[in-house]
Amino acid sequence: MSLLAAHHSKTQVSPSDLPLKTRIVIVLVCLIQGCLLYLCNHFSDREWMIPHSSALLYTQVLSGSLPLIFVLSVNTLRDKILWKALLAYTVIFVAMTTWVKWNDAGVKDYDSLLFGTFYLALFLIVFVTLPWLQARINNPSSPIDYSELHGNIWKNTITAVLTLLISGLMWGILSLGAGLFKLIGIDFFYELFFRHEIFMYLANGLIVAIGVLISRTHPKLIITVRNLLSLMVKGLLPLLSFFALIFIFSLPFTGIDALTDKWSSATTLLTTMSLLLALLVNAIYLSSDGIDKKPYPNLIRYIINGSLLVLPIYAILSTYYLGQRIVQYGWTPDRLRASVVVGLSLCLTLAYASAVVRKNNIWLHSLGSINKKMMWLIAVIVVLCNSPIIDPYRISVNDQMNRYSTGKVSPDDLDLIMLRFDSGRRGNDALQALRSDIKFVSDPRRKLKLEKTLLQTTRWGSYGDDDKRPYAAFTPEIARKNIQLAVGTPSPESTWWESLPNDLGRGNDIGDCYLIANACVVTTLDLNNDGNKEHVLCNFSDPKEPFCQVYTYKKQGWVIAAHIDFNFRDTLNKNTLDTAKLKNIILGGQLKAVPKEWSDIQIQDTTVDVSYYDLR
Repeated sequence: MSLLAAHHSKTQVSPSDLPLKTRIVIVLVCLIQGCLLYLCNHFSDREWMIPHSSALLYTQVLSGSLPLIFVLSVNTLRDKILWKALLAYTVIFVAMTTWVKWNDAGVKDYDSLLFGTFYLALFLIVFVTLPWLQARINNPSSPIDYSELHGNIWKNTITAVLTLLISGLMWGILSLGAGLFKLIGIDFFYELFFRHEIFMYLANGLIVAIGVLISRTHPKLIITVRNLLSLMVKGLLPLLSFFALIFIFSLPFTGIDALTDKWSSATTLLTTMSLLLALLVNAIYLSSDGIDKKPYPNLIRYIINGSLLVLPIYAILSTYYLGQRIVQYGWTPDRLRASVVVGLSLCLTLAYASAVVRKNNIWLHSLGSINKKMMWLIAVIVVLCNSPIIDPYRISVNDQMNRYSTGKVSPDDLDLIMLRFDSGRRGNDALQALRSDIKFVSDPRRKLKLEKTLLQTTRWGSYGDDDKRPYAAFTPEIARKNIQLAVGTPSPESTWWESLPNDLGRGNDIGDCYLIANACVVTTLDLNNDGNKEHVLCNFSDPKEPFCQVYTYKKQGWVIAAHIDFNFRDTLNKNTLDTAKLKNIILGGQLKAVPKEWSDIQIQDTTVDVSYYDLR
């Protein structure tokens, strides 16, 4: 009997082996998980729940992870091993959540790496440790063989893919049904399926339960899919191994200097080749028909073995190019995480190369023990990287600020966005320290950029806080104080001043008018010959990119009718005006409205807007 067949005969679970009570519990747990995730999402933006955001984060983390571990592992509710494991997971996840919450600095950015990498870390921990828990529950007293772990990894992966497939099909059918009824004027099903979030979360929870139950009660389906995927991988592995070999053989002729100018992409591609080749080898590992039978003919096996022997070269080159990047630009959270991945890749490739040279009747026999050690190493490293022990934010911020203090990085090149959005609390503490750094704030533009960065809650320029109100620094009173009035221009209406903070979230740099005195000028012109003057607000905070905005009053209030920037630069170039002269012209009240030469066309009561391109 083959290794794979022996493994399946020992751990196969038939439908009758999973008690009806356990199946019901699996469905209930998935539905409860859907309710908890709905509550976390539903209340996360409610003003009265903001003081309890920490509780929501803990609930979201635990409700997103523990139920999945439970439903993928449970055989009976009286299993002490399962409950002890869930307790251990809870302790680890609570500790990691406490750490990431402490690092949170009020950044509300979907592109923030702080929480993105945290959730990825949780996934990796579950992925590499769950097979051990499943194997221990199925065989409480015997040593865990790698064939069991290998089978559990396959089963968990296929379960996830199957669940996604069921989800896509179910939501497609619901969308089709709701659309059909909507055609005849019945919106009930559309409103139920896609307007009520509670239904969506409960439906997704039910889908997860269905996917888990199918995979756990139909082992033959899992085996069939696994064999099919193994067959596909078996055909692709020699092709990938061939490319891995000829690339290494080509390097002596092209030289590694060809990669010098492509450090980032070289590190990514080389590491991806190492990990992908190792992944495909693992996919067909233990898939032969017999213990002594090799999965490939000798020639193909030699190509695969050769590619495994040169894998350390890929990892060494990745390490070299990443090291060059770090030497030139210093540590960042991204580079530190990349160094962890590259380091693990180096360990893995060296171990796989050693498996090739070891003599044994079974092809790559030692991969089992290597993979067992690597799984635990990955879990430990991931936990440490999300703890104060290997703190990527502390290491990165200390290194960047040290480079700044020693002159390796100029004040203008210091990455404020990275410190604000990618380095957590420590990065924001460093930004606060720059406020009192004489060298940095000696330049008014750098000081302005620093203040704006500190006020931003997203890297795209939003200044709204948790309850969506503008920051205290952006008030009509501050605007009145800092914005200059052109000669002959009366102070605009109070409604206009009060409308200015509403423009902060529209991608404009209007915040400069609040943060620096005399950076902006306002004047008035009648630009549409209606007898009412429009307000023209011009921003000169950046001498290279001055711009103006035209405000007009509509029924809904003051709106921006035009944004002038490129025309401004053309004006400066044609008339050899610098920003200072242009500002003085506007301050002197010398702006005039010039009627356009070309008009629109009216057809009876309909006006056609005609674009004349460059004609004036």
